[in-house]
Amino acid sequence: MPNSSSSPNVFELLARRGINPNHSIDPEPPFDPIAWRLEHYGALLAAEVPVTFASAQPDHPQVRAWLERHIADPATDPWLVLSGNTGTGKTHLAYGVLRHLVGIAARANRNYRWLVVTHPDLNAMLRPKPDESHTYALDRYLEVDFLILDDVGAGKGSGFTEENITRLVDYRWSNRLATVYTTNLDADSLEPIVGERVLSRLADATLVELDGPDRRFNREIPA
Repeated sequence: MPNSSSSPNVFELLARRGINPNHSIDPEPPFDPIAWRLEHYGALLAAEVPVTFASAQPDHPQVRAWLERHIADPATDPWLVLSGNTGTGKTHLAYGVLRHLVGIAARANRNYRWLVVTHPDLNAMLRPKPDESHTYALDRYLEVDFLILDDVGAGKGSGFTEENITRLVDYRWSNRLATVYTTNLDADSLEPIVGERVLSRLADATLVELDGPDRRFNREIPA
């Protein structure tokens, strides 16, 4: 039987492996759910928000006023319609609202789901396809906490697409889910595309009308 006194002890074994037995291991910092959510949502926004709108802010006074009402009581004033000519900043403001609401949800450590889709892209997803993917394409947009439906009226209308946008708008209207709609069209031009029922639901929203020239043509170009 080997002499136990000649066997290396645990400290010697650690030393042979280059491990200092006297080195203390710092404990892991406690998990901070708010810091995690801020980082997680920040990464999602960075991946999903187009670079053009990466720093967008809800910097229009009427939009800020709507946000204050919505934050105070989300069910009281859940819908916002941004209307105006091309290039007046509608999509910019919509993304600014998204970024602001996501930040509030993160700081409250609240799960928050959002999606952004244009009317033409939604129509393309909903048109019948051989793989039947169109049959469930609308589902993900129905129940998210926050939705931007951009360029309402830009998509070509048909009986099928009108029926589906009616389903979407009506569901979110009935359940008072936060939604920002943007459009270049007035009510008379929208009705033949989206139908009277959708137009009625949009009339229940806070309307902010934007005017002015197309910002894309009037921005300063560096020399």
